[in-house]
Amino acid sequence: MNLRDQGPFRRQLTRELDLTTVSETEFEKPRGVNRVEVRPGYLSARVLLGSADPVTERLRVLEGVSEAGISLDFLKLTPEGVSFLVPTAAEGAVRQTLQELGARAEVKTDRSVVLVHAVNMRDEEGLISRIVAAAIGSGAEIDHLGDMHDRVLIVTTATDAERLRATFESGSTTQPPAETSR
Repeated sequence: MNLRDQGPFRRQLTRELDLTTVSETEFEKPRGVNRVEVRPGYLSARVLLGSADPVTERLRVLEGVSEAGISLDFLKLTPEGVSFLVPTAAEGAVRQTLQELGARAEVKTDRSVVLVHAVNMRDEEGLISRIVAAAIGSGAEIDHLGDMHDRVLIVTTATDAERLRATFESGSTTQPPAETSR
């Protein structure tokens, strides 16, 4: 008996395969901006440090907010202090906590997060800069801006969020600018 006839890949274990062409399913999203999402219902808090030791001061503020049971989003450490987003429902707790901590703080209500989704945006040359330029060019008040591998996040007023949505959904940032001849 031949070794080929004893293994798991024996011809007797095979059957005829149906190799007819199957129509493909599109699974990859198109390049460029493909979706804009607005998440309303936030407030923005910006705490300015007064201490000579910014690390200790930041920790004191963050520990106080944590002990008050306040959940933070979009935390940013800045040279001047710390800033973050909080759901609007926590406004009273945030104001009270910051006051009890003796923190110099600015709280802006009626904020939204605009998420501009684009597949592999960091690999698309100039796409992030076109999105940021469009946001700035719209005249929107921008509190925070950040990016991930597939989206740019912009914190702005609720009114400006809808303006940004319209800007990005119009498609003005999806294509690279036309090349100019020299």
